[in-house]
Amino acid sequence: MKDLIIKNIADIEGHVMGPAGSGPINKPVVAGDDVDTCAAAFVEIPVGTAAVGYHYHDQCEEIFYIVSGSGKMRCIDGEKDIRAGDMLCFPTGEKGGHVLINTSESEPLVYIDFGVKAAKLDIVVFPETNSMMIMGTHVKGMFDMTAKVGW
Repeated sequence: MKDLIIKNIADIEGHVMGPAGSGPINKPVVAGDDVDTCAAAFVEIPVGTAAVGYHYHDQCEEIFYIVSGSGKMRCIDGEKDIRAGDMLCFPTGEKGGHVLINTSESEPLVYIDFGVKAAKLDIVVFPETNSMMIMGTHVKGMFDMTAKVGW
């Protein structure tokens, strides 16, 4: 981090992380050029939806703290119930695969996403869609892993 950062969740503009304005709302607290080795965001998953899709990170560990609501977490070991107060810790690689699903009929699932960047470049793998996202300091893109690439 380059400077001290103090932000209030009420003052952070949210960005919808899905197609056509649907999906989880991401409110970055610490992200992008603000940091060198970590990131943090509040994420709100609307009723009946999931966050991002089942995925794992090649280089970045993640820790989620469930602030409010309840739902399910799908991981390598199957589905687990989650609720306010839970801490979810994901290692890198396939063992850290996860997706959170809001199964509530009335309340958003809100969590804090803490990420630790082990490298300047991270590859996020979405095994169910055979796609991957590459995130780096100056690049971000989604790629089809089945596409033939000529080298």
